[in-house]
Amino acid sequence: MRGPLGATLVLLAFSAHAQVPHGGAPIGWGSPSGHAAGIPSVALPALDRALLAQQEVDSPAVGFRYGVQRMLSVDVPEQGLWVNTTDDRRVCRLLIESPGAVMLSVQFSLFDLVPEARVYLYDRDRQRYLGGFTEQNELPDGTLATAVLPGDALVIELVEPAGSRASSLLQVGSLTHGYRDIFHFGEQGLLRDYDPGFQSAPCNVNVACPESAGWEQQIRSVAMFLRPDGNGCSGSLINSTAQQGQPYFYFANHCLVPATIGQWVFYFNYEAPGCVGTVGNTGQTVTGGVLRSAYFYDDFALLELLNAPPASYGVFYAGWDRSGAVPQSSAMIHHPNYDVKKFSRDDDPAVGYQDANGIKMWRTEWDVGVSQAVSSGAPLFDQNKRIVGHMTEGAYSCSDPQQNWAGAAKFSESWDGASAATRLRDWLDPANSTVTLDGFDPQNTPQPTLRVRLKAFLQGPYNSVALNMNGTLRASGLVPLTEPYTALGYAHVAGGGGETTTQAVLNLSGAASVVDWVVVELRNKNNAAQVLASRSALLLRNGSIVAADGSSDLAFQLPVDDHHIAVRHRNHLGIMTQNPQPVGTTAVLRDLTDGSVPLSGGAAATVNVNGVRLMPAGDATRNGQIKYTGGGNDRDPILTRIGGTVPTATAAGYHPEDLNLDGLVKYSGGANDRDVVLQAVGGTTPTAVRSAQLP
Repeated sequence: MRGPLGATLVLLAFSAHAQVPHGGAPIGWGSPSGHAAGIPSVALPALDRALLAQQEVDSPAVGFRYGVQRMLSVDVPEQGLWVNTTDDRRVCRLLIESPGAVMLSVQFSLFDLVPEARVYLYDRDRQRYLGGFTEQNELPDGTLATAVLPGDALVIELVEPAGSRASSLLQVGSLTHGYRDIFHFGEQGLLRDYDPGFQSAPCNVNVACPESAGWEQQIRSVAMFLRPDGNGCSGSLINSTAQQGQPYFYFANHCLVPATIGQWVFYFNYEAPGCVGTVGNTGQTVTGGVLRSAYFYDDFALLELLNAPPASYGVFYAGWDRSGAVPQSSAMIHHPNYDVKKFSRDDDPAVGYQDANGIKMWRTEWDVGVSQAVSSGAPLFDQNKRIVGHMTEGAYSCSDPQQNWAGAAKFSESWDGASAATRLRDWLDPANSTVTLDGFDPQNTPQPTLRVRLKAFLQGPYNSVALNMNGTLRASGLVPLTEPYTALGYAHVAGGGGETTTQAVLNLSGAASVVDWVVVELRNKNNAAQVLASRSALLLRNGSIVAADGSSDLAFQLPVDDHHIAVRHRNHLGIMTQNPQPVGTTAVLRDLTDGSVPLSGGAAATVNVNGVRLMPAGDATRNGQIKYTGGGNDRDPILTRIGGTVPTATAAGYHPEDLNLDGLVKYSGGANDRDVVLQAVGGTTPTAVRSAQLP
């Protein structure tokens, strides 16, 4: 809104890739290791919060802001402390302090990571973190801006594979020093020196209240964005006819600072879970956009987010009406005073008028809720729940309902203009043939089919001369037509289990012929112990892992996201990617044999033969450990399988004790399976134990 602050408080007039994290956690997160002690620091001079707040009163042009931007130049790899980890990674940490802040965000002026590197940011007390951010988060201009963290200091942690030939480029150009606790970190116990900040007016209504019933979809379209200069506004995702789900974001022109759009952070689903409450989720953010159109005299702007919010955010793309018909009732969804999402409603027809700048507006007088600063840009919906404008000006009073009015610039007036850069129709309806458009809900669309392509080798059948695996089980007719893991007690999830192949597939010979069945798992990017989906698959002699038809990539019905990828075999130790991997609808080969994809546990996860990584053989008991001696060892089951008394006896068949997969269980003699166990634990110390590096 434009106008003075005071008894009639009004909305402010403000002169990429997604910041979606790709999973993982800082080194040692949840344990005492990794605290800020001993980490080099960069400290800025202290700022006085009270003085900053007073500046807004003394100079209205400053705006109703939550913080200020502070410029600095920090080269993280050069100035940070590097240490090596036990799982073949190296870590650089640097502490940045801005005394007097209640929250901080960072704008990286250079963000160029090596493959498999990750960046995390966390508060000094290690209570909350952002990330991991990867090379996929790099914006087109080579930068990245982050969301906020509580407190006056944060740690930047850069994690790289130990074998990286080059170091990442990571430089800080500025930070935003937040002096108002707009996210109520203090109420959550995340601030030691707590400034209570402020909340919106008490007559505002949370979106979880009964008054907003029926508006659940539209609520999911609205987001708040914060600019690095310490200001922000509300706005909404909006649907288009050409491509549903195109991440267009509609808001007010007076909130626009074109030079910094790439550093804006959009907060989705920042709302209290109940009708009473001031704390919401601040973890669902997207960074950066490209301006598509804007016009001062309609006070509108439309940008396209550099990446669509992921499916896990559950967003909605609001519909619209460009007819100019008078709304018979209206509603607004917004973030007044940077507060959790609120709902306002006018049960009467809107009234058209022109503001002081000649902008054609809808005037509403609220029956539920009010509007305040930072509500600017929030969508105004008509009785059909379609956008008909966005908030620009108004006033409120909790004690005098007659003063609760707001003005919304008309959506219909922004439809046409002199060019695509000053109108909406080229972006929202290129054919210019649609007058009203309903919203789009991605949650009502089928799950995409994710494709996974892998290469892995098993130690037992591996031939270091031929650089492939033997296919003796298949040649002997022992590989079953139905996957064996369900019968062994493995609990498949999300559609896996019961896969069957054909005899024609098993009859194929050569380098692309079958070795055995394996299981492939997609695991939660933030909790590697949680399997989200699994499939039984065929492992070929050349290391390819394919679907049961013998050639296709593996298919999973899950949202596009990052996942830890694990491979398991019935008598080899399983392996898993160290970092979550982006998995989409087009398969990308991930070779787990050559070191290009780091594995959980580092070198301990595999057996290395001439530079080739092999899944360790010898887990006859299927307990995730290989033991040669002691209770629960993997040697005794071999003897039991051949009869238990005559060590020279053998047992042919498809048995878990056949550790080299030659179709014959042997305890002694050439190519026996007992020696496989000893070799897996090191070959010299029989009491040694090798464990799978899977959580």
